[in-house]
Amino acid sequence: MKIILKDTEQFRITLIQKGFSQRQFSKNIGMSEAYLHQIIRQKKNPSPAIAKKITDQLELEFQDIFKVEA
Repeated sequence: MKIILKDTEQFRITLIQKGFSQRQFSKNIGMSEAYLHQIIRQKKNPSPAIAKKITDQLELEFQDIFKVEA
């Protein structure tokens, strides 16, 4: 199973609304900016632990930004 962003454009908007740049956000959750960019472009899938860090930092629920595909 894969964890993917539901809507990459909405994710970018959410980052901006919460006051983050991609660089700052990735630094805050302890990942490289390149890896975050790959997740946003759906080239990589976050692990459950990384998905939790993302949702916790954005103060959102998992289902608000991610979906699971078989």
